[in-house]
Amino acid sequence: MNPSDLIRAASGSHTESDAIRVSRLDGGLRVVTELMPSSRSAAVGVWVGIGNRDEPKRLAGVSHFLEHLLFKGSSTRTSRDIAEGIDATGGDLNAFTSKEYTAFHARVPAWELDFGLDTLLDVIADPGFSDAEVDAERQVILEELAWSADTPDDVVHGVLAESLFPDHPLGWEVLGSQDSVRSMSADDIRAFHREWYRRANLVVSVVGPIDHDEVASRVDSALTGVSAGRRPDRTAPEGEVRPLMYTERSIEQSHLAEGWRAPSQHSDDRYTLAVASQVLGGGWSSRLFQEIREKRGLSYSVFSSVGAYNDIGTMSIYAATAPERMDELVRAVDEQLDDLATNGPGARELEVARGGFEGATVLGLEDAGSRMARLATNVLVRDRVVGVDEYLTAVHAVTPDDVRRVLAGVVDGPKARSVVGPSD
Repeated sequence: MNPSDLIRAASGSHTESDAIRVSRLDGGLRVVTELMPSSRSAAVGVWVGIGNRDEPKRLAGVSHFLEHLLFKGSSTRTSRDIAEGIDATGGDLNAFTSKEYTAFHARVPAWELDFGLDTLLDVIADPGFSDAEVDAERQVILEELAWSADTPDDVVHGVLAESLFPDHPLGWEVLGSQDSVRSMSADDIRAFHREWYRRANLVVSVVGPIDHDEVASRVDSALTGVSAGRRPDRTAPEGEVRPLMYTERSIEQSHLAEGWRAPSQHSDDRYTLAVASQVLGGGWSSRLFQEIREKRGLSYSVFSSVGAYNDIGTMSIYAATAPERMDELVRAVDEQLDDLATNGPGARELEVARGGFEGATVLGLEDAGSRMARLATNVLVRDRVVGVDEYLTAVHAVTPDDVRRVLAGVVDGPKARSVVGPSD
């Protein structure tokens, strides 16, 4: 039985199209739900279509700052109220910031859905952080920046992003900089919230034993005072990449990250590139892991990854090794990359890579939180839900020649290389 048939068989009378519903409300607000009638938990998320790339230079990191501040409370509930409330349910409450969106999410017992939904909508619509809380959280973020600066694999990837997208927000650190975090005021942060946390940029996603119409009505009512607003205008990166950036650190290893610009999240080649990355460095059986770690003992950690944005994407490779072995590491990486881009993968390699994606998709469907995040991201990015069958079919259709063609197209472009390590 193939993965799609297995999913359909397990779902009984509820097909995916029956279980998932999307409502488009006034002002561009979107609500997406999935009915899981037998689930004893519910997952709630509010995805805001504003991220690091939408910030002015002087406010770099303001989206991440807001992520920290929104759980400080609202005009009707304190941060203590929120903390005690979530602890009393046994659930969890969290948030994260990315290049193109900021997400706030909760997982609670199904009978506590009202609490989880109301809490998230309240802090999104009516945050109540004070100047004192801004200053306190500023110190937390400065410590986070210091921690990142002391973490070589963070530094090497940050410099790689800057090298791929010089003088463009996609190359900026999501946390911002020491200067921008120190200088932005509480009024700056409030003004950013007022401008962008509007209906046009909000997707509310709920998964569990829920009623879609009831959820949509509750969301609409809770956000009555939130205006339509507008979505951000985004400019694609231009200009040349920086071929080599070396950052000196007094550490034992040298850390290497290589990267290329790649197709966007709307490209027809996005599934092929993901499969190519899986073959190259996505797991224990991947070429880079087998050659560089298992065969040569060059690195403890080695992997490839892809990133995708509205108008562009990235592919990157990371490994760390002793400084005197860096030349050998670079040659070994290039050999594997060149061979895959020239000859494509073997039949078994491709079968393993595709199976990995299919299996990870099925495993993700077991968790309400993963389902909620998948729905929210799909609706925010594509304004529709990409069905599991559609996804699995696209991955299964990838051929060796597809991998060769798409990977060659990426790595034939300009390469950025970032190295962090000792001076020798």
